[in-house]
Amino acid sequence: MTKQLVKHSFIGVLDAAVAFLFDFDGVLADSEPLFRRSWNIALAPWGHEISPEDYWKYWSSLGEGLEGEIRRYGLNDIDVYLAGKRQKTIYENFVNDGLVPLFPGTARLLETLSSGEIASRWQFCIASNTPARLIRSILQKGGAKIPLIVGGDNLKKKPAPDIFLRASELLDVNPLTTLVFEDSWKGVTAAEKGGFISVLVLNSHNRRLDIKSEFVIDSIQFVLDLLIEGSLQ
Repeated sequence: MTKQLVKHSFIGVLDAAVAFLFDFDGVLADSEPLFRRSWNIALAPWGHEISPEDYWKYWSSLGEGLEGEIRRYGLNDIDVYLAGKRQKTIYENFVNDGLVPLFPGTARLLETLSSGEIASRWQFCIASNTPARLIRSILQKGGAKIPLIVGGDNLKKKPAPDIFLRASELLDVNPLTTLVFEDSWKGVTAAEKGGFISVLVLNSHNRRLDIKSEFVIDSIQFVLDLLIEGSLQ
């Protein structure tokens, strides 16, 4: 299938949709490298470092986290509670210091979706495992509009569909007409479990991973370009 046919096919899906749900990390914010960095600092007392390859596959995409790392490498001496607490503090410091960047186009996309006729046509929400307060802080420091956010606070995390289902409930939309933009296996799986239409957003970290999704786009900039060009009627 040619790129032009893919574009027209995706435009048709966007036209039929009533709402968009955006994952945050890896889709709107280039935060995953700082998550890895925060974990490596947290694990330094135990002499362990997460490799880039392991992080993108097992942590970012599959969502196995520290428990998976311990199983793979037999790191039974690590205090899971203490390491997790250290990582959260370190990452929050990164957020508070304004070190977590948004992807190019994110601020403009959120503004575009919140304005004029586009805002009256499509509803949207950020739906992420990350706590909502951290997402708000990153958006604020990045000069972006802060929309409705459903974070992983008190909800089962992806690959469970709970976060997306809660977002669709708040927007009062049907999952069958809602697009979910994700960058990971756990996110795509959560979307499909919930009956949503999955769209894999490629970035520099997930391109080498074998993640199956109903649609694949090169970046979130692609959606912004379609909206700005007026390709959606």
